[in-house]
Amino acid sequence: MTSTALSILRRGLLAGAACIAALPASPGLSLADDGRAAEAAPAEGGISTLEPLTVTARRRTETTQDAPVAVTVIGADRLGEAAIRDLDDAAKLVPNTSFSLQGGPLTIRGIGSLGMDGGVDRQPGVGLFVDDVYIARPNGYPTAFQDLDRVEVVRGAQSTVYGKNTIGGAVNLVSPVPGADPGVSATAGLGSDRRLDLRATLDTPLMERSAGDLAVRATVSLTRDDGFIRDDASGTRPGRTDRQAARVALGGMLGDATDIVIRADVTRDRDDGGLAYAPLPLAFDHRSTHDTEGRRSLDSAGVSATLTHDAGGMVLRSITAIRGHDMDHVLDGDFTGLPYYVQAQTEDQRQISQELRLSSPEDGRRLGWTTGLFYMREDFNGAQFYDLTTVSRADWSRSAFDQTTDTVSGFGEARLRVLPSVDVTAGLRYTREWKRTRSKITSPSGNWMMGGPLDVSGKADFDDISPEMTIRWRPGPEGITTFARVARGFKSGGISPYPELDGEVNRYDPETVLTWELGARTLWLDDRLAVDVTLVYNDWKDQQVLIYTSPLTRVLRNAARSTSQGAEVEARAQLTDAVQLRLAYGYLDAQFDDFVDTVQGTDYSGHDLPYAPEHTLALGADLRQPAGNGVDLIAGIDYAWRSSMSFTPSGSYRQGDTHLVDGRIGFDTGPWAATLWARNLLDEDYLTHYYQMGGTDIGVASRGRSLGLQLTARW
Repeated sequence: MTSTALSILRRGLLAGAACIAALPASPGLSLADDGRAAEAAPAEGGISTLEPLTVTARRRTETTQDAPVAVTVIGADRLGEAAIRDLDDAAKLVPNTSFSLQGGPLTIRGIGSLGMDGGVDRQPGVGLFVDDVYIARPNGYPTAFQDLDRVEVVRGAQSTVYGKNTIGGAVNLVSPVPGADPGVSATAGLGSDRRLDLRATLDTPLMERSAGDLAVRATVSLTRDDGFIRDDASGTRPGRTDRQAARVALGGMLGDATDIVIRADVTRDRDDGGLAYAPLPLAFDHRSTHDTEGRRSLDSAGVSATLTHDAGGMVLRSITAIRGHDMDHVLDGDFTGLPYYVQAQTEDQRQISQELRLSSPEDGRRLGWTTGLFYMREDFNGAQFYDLTTVSRADWSRSAFDQTTDTVSGFGEARLRVLPSVDVTAGLRYTREWKRTRSKITSPSGNWMMGGPLDVSGKADFDDISPEMTIRWRPGPEGITTFARVARGFKSGGISPYPELDGEVNRYDPETVLTWELGARTLWLDDRLAVDVTLVYNDWKDQQVLIYTSPLTRVLRNAARSTSQGAEVEARAQLTDAVQLRLAYGYLDAQFDDFVDTVQGTDYSGHDLPYAPEHTLALGADLRQPAGNGVDLIAGIDYAWRSSMSFTPSGSYRQGDTHLVDGRIGFDTGPWAATLWARNLLDEDYLTHYYQMGGTDIGVASRGRSLGLQLTARW
């Protein structure tokens, strides 16, 4: 983007913020009496107000109305088998956000990562945090939401309180506090493709102490279905689900000023991995032709301990965690019914992390502050295999990649109320990262399908200082919060699994994103309507991309620069006591400014960034209406639209507009509930995976229309 265009955009952002700030003068509308949504209570005319949404996007508890950050919150009442099951479902409800297991997997405002194209060493550009614990690898992400209090999707580059690999944003999965909702619940569900879903949750106090109760919360679940793709060669049904999971949390007070929560979780997936690639006419017909049946085993687990101590004038928080996952995935090597090739990928990952935060109390004081230290060590062993189907697995050609990463960060921020209606937050984060790698190519079969013999080791280290600054203004009359924010996100460089032409290790440098945001959060009609607007500009420098070094070999280079700019609007309306409406719209212009592959003679400059549709729209309505005799009628509908987008920098294939409709209807008596649900009600055909193989477009289509029934009992 030229400096002139950038100047115009920034002036436009300022003008937009000024227009938003002027809204209180508009006739026929009245703002709330304060900047926070009140608890649900009858307002003028007898209609309840919107309930406040709690968020910890800035690592402190506040309402979305007060938080000067672009964040979408999805509460527990919208999570579950009959509604939002996973990250893919959540992304459809968030402006300018996409999810693809082949890609980022999360992409926000066009910013993500290379995904599968980066090889076995996948480094995300949007960070995922489970109860403040960073998950380093996409294959370590939860494959489904289980017993969560809320999901927070924070858009834009993060620096001070997040740090590592959050150049596009961050997603926080927040679990319930043990003891907050005592009782027992059990859920059973049946659905299309012989889907079975079983889940049970127990939340109970363990013992009473002088300073408080200790409580335990435990959840176990089982999910299975038969798959939705028909493989014409093997007769199997790819796309199946077979998941078992368990979570347990123990928490309570250790004294008058200290509380602790210890959490553990484990997930076991046994499926085909969902990579039933086929030529597009077959893919859209939910068919494939693979002579090798896909098989994936994925086990992930973790333990964390969060200790919080209130020392009066300051609060100390310690977050200690150990996590890891093991994966073994075998699939067809040529995606045809001919018995030629087979491929596989394995991962063995372990991470340990420790974060210490020291902050001022959240008591509205004029000067607030946060400082802290972070350490993480990750050991990763990954390998990719490729060979003839006639070769035994022990002899397959392979490319192994082992990496140990140590990350150390120090961060601090200060928040100062300079005027009664204006406060400024400024912070810095220093990060240093050390990486040690070994890449090795061997071929016991002698076929050398992964390239010639190789055994190289390398070391690399990087450091960075990432600043962030936010100005928040609450003009009078109150009920509106405006903010201006600038932040620089940092994603480390490294050593890729791909060797250089001379056999040496392929080193690449860090990439950075500078985010500019102007936003406003407003309340109208006596707290019955909330409208949030954000204008954004991102400058993505030293972008890590794949570049060909010969017609058959490629490496990672910092060879591109991109910009994205756009607008986001989110709204909630309490139409009646029983009906709430939702809207989330995003406009995005995201392009490569400079990206040339000289070996292939291809100039991608001016092309759209992958997984970055120009328009995203989500509309929703929820109904909870008393029907008499203690029975509530519950219903909901969600519509998600994504305009055309590309999967690759070339944009040789573009996915058309997608229109998805999900719905649910049922009743709830308190002790019992039943819900009929429908997903992809219009039976929309669209791709979840795509790439070009030998000049042929191949991909995997999403599941078509599916229906189900869920029953829940509570004690």
